[in-house]
Amino acid sequence: MKLKIKNFFMKLYIRFCGRPAAFKRATKQAVKLHHKTGKRYRVFFFGYKYRVWTRSDIKERKNNGLFKRNLKAGVDFDGIAFFDTNHLPIRKEA
Repeated sequence: MKLKIKNFFMKLYIRFCGRPAAFKRATKQAVKLHHKTGKRYRVFFFGYKYRVWTRSDIKERKNNGLFKRNLKAGVDFDGIAFFDTNHLPIRKEA
């Protein structure tokens, strides 16, 4: 099931505007927010755009009905994330 979901989003990514510049901008934003707040940010490709979301953003979208209720914010979304700040050290910006 997870592989099927990941393949679906990879096809969308390849087919529609998977621009390297937009991905680079999203990863920079994720790293900047991670250093500022210390939270874990992930970069997704939804709605033909790269989105930078935290776990709480995903849960909020589940409650609003954008995603199904049975999806887990960590396990299921890690497979479709293009970038994750989990491995980065926490550094507070001034």
